[in-house]
Amino acid sequence: ELAALFAPYGTVMSCAVMKQFAFVHMRENAGALRAIEALHGHELRPGRALVVEMSRPRPLNTWKIFVGNVSAACTSQELRSLFERRGRVIECDVVKDYAFVHM
Repeated sequence: ELAALFAPYGTVMSCAVMKQFAFVHMRENAGALRAIEALHGHELRPGRALVVEMSRPRPLNTWKIFVGNVSAACTSQELRSLFERRGRVIECDVVKDYAFVHM
């Protein structure tokens, strides 16, 4: 559904939907800018205006780590605490049965 929404503005390379956000990877920067301009504030569902903006690049010397087989009971804070034993955690997102920890 999101890929189809973005397609008129340029080539959609991939679309990853998380809990309450998504990443739409577009081939051309110009297409991404057109999509941001046109779709920011668009209501995909009644009463839910999309926030469409360019994602921020990762800081240098950081890694985004995929963590699979995460329990449904696991919280972002629990996972963050576990990984903070090994270094600075920039971001931690639990998504269904997997997570991303950015260190």
